Amino acid sequence: MHTVTKKIGMNSAGVLVGQDIRVRRNLRDMSFLYFSVLASVGIVAVIVFAFLWSRLMVVNIGYGISKANAERAALIEQNKRLRIEFMKLKSPERIEKIASGELGLVHPGSGQIITVK
Repeated sequence: MHTVTKKIGMNSAGVLVGQDIRVRRNLRDMSFLYFSVLASVGIVAVIVFAFLWSRLMVVNIGYGISKANAERAALIEQNKRLRIEFMKLKSPERIEKIASGELGLVHPGSGQIITVK
């Protein structure tokens, strides 16, 4: 039970001058109960919303990480293929074959080489 303290100053007979008396709150007044329940429901709703929002963010970030890992794996595989292709394209045998076959180049003769000092 909740009580409220008031100071009452009565001048008659000096009995109640400056004395504290307690007035009981009307038990049929349910406004405090309604306010308490409403505040509790509001707090619980905010907590549930914050929890669900954080879980949603965790799931979204997890999907983002999975997507980034898949892209990384694809780029690593593409890098391997490109390195193999690069090694094939720069091989001396291939370059000599293109030079002699398609371009008509030949090794220089002994009279064609001039040494510069």
